[in-house]
Order: sequence, then C-alpha cells, then structure tokens
Amino acid sequence: MVGGVAGLFNNGLLSVIGVVLSVYSVYVEHKVEHKGDDNPDGEEFRALCDIELIGASCSAVFSLPEGKMLSFFGIVPPGHVLDVPNGLLGMLFYTYIFLRYFIGERPAMFTPSVNMTISTLAIASSAFLGRKLYMLREFCVVCVSTHVINSTLWIRAILEVYGAGEKAKTQ
Repeated sequence: MVGGVAGLFNNGLLSVIGVVLSVYSVYVEHKVEHKGDDNPDGEEFRALCDIELIGASCSAVFSLPEGKMLSFFGIVPPGHVLDVPNGLLGMLFYTYIFLRYFIGERPAMFTPSVNMTISTLAIASSAFLGRKLYMLREFCVVCVSTHVINSTLWIRAILEVYGAGEKAKTQ
C-alpha cells in the first residue's frame, strides 16, 4: 500500500473526481446554452465555478467552440448526435479508468498499452484546451482540475507501461 498523498489519490479516486467534474461541466454548459428555457422565475444562472474574486469563469469557457472538440476538429458535423460536450467525453474516459482500476487488466481493453493510448488522447486534449485557455487569458477551475487529473493518469499510464509496472496502476 502506498502511503501519503500518492496513496490517497489513487486512480479510482481520481476517476470519481473526474466524473463529478465532467458531469458538472455538462450541467453548466447545458444551463448556459439554454438560458431562460427552463427558468420560469427569471433568475440568471450562476455557476459555482464562476468565481469573480479570482477571475475564473467556467461558464464562458464551456461555451467556446472548443467545448465540443469532435465537431471543432471536424470529426463529426456540428449538431450531429456525436457532437457532444467535452465533459461527456471526460465522463467516458474517467469511467474507463474507474472500471480498469477495479476490474484489472482483463478483458483486453484494459491492458496497459490501451490505457496509455487512451490516457494520451486525454492529455493531448488537455494540452490543446489548456493552451487555448492561456491564449484567451481565461481561468477555469474545473478545467484546470481535470487537466491535473489527466496529467496524473497519463504519467501513471506511462510508468505502468515503461517503468514502475503494477505500482503505477494501483496508485
């Protein structure tokens, strides 16, 4: 058993946190996209992650075209059934990590090399989106949190394939 912070933040816990953040991002994006549609009392929606004191606005970030990367990169056309928010892709990724953490390397879709490939896609999207946030001078607490989780999961995936083996998987 790994002690300290590394032992506390194992891949299972990181994936649960990632799912929660991803669900919240989809919720915020939906609320921002449908302003007034489901708000009969006229109150403006304010996301918990819009923190004026530190200049953070996740609702502004989630509304960017890059918020739906599959259509942004032309993989699917805008409005297509697969033109989903990045948060939904995050939910799928973190669910995969969660299942892998508890099921192990069987079946074949949970092998270290598959995990590294999927984690590499996640970190590549984090790098792209993080760069975009930097260029826009935007700060998004939810985004940065998922980027940190993705970075941790990616490093552990690399260590599992190339170095520390079982130790990286269980952390």
